[in-house]
Amino acid sequence: MADIPATMPRYNLFIYNQYKRIRYPKSFDLPDVDSARKGALKLARVFMEVVPYWSDLPPVRQDKFLVEIVDDAGELVLTVPFSEAKETKVDPAEAPPDQSKEAPPEALG
Repeated sequence: MADIPATMPRYNLFIYNQYKRIRYPKSFDLPDVDSARKGALKLARVFMEVVPYWSDLPPVRQDKFLVEIVDDAGELVLTVPFSEAKETKVDPAEAPPDQSKEAPPEALG
């Protein structure tokens, strides 16, 4: 039997670009940090798809964007650079539930 805690840890995701930090409007109850990392990669991909000027940014500016994963206590758990989202593809079967559609594009940037 898997050793799963009675309650899953809650994670908050922030998009950070060295100048501004924007909190994703929803928190995620996920089983572990690896699941939160997969969610961060998905958030980065969605951000790159919905922000109209993203492809106009020079690569050096794009590389400054990352997703910060913060636990419910407010501690930074992990940072995921957007460059990782460009380099890897998520298997839909492994991705956390798609909750990104609930946020309006202006919430992401």
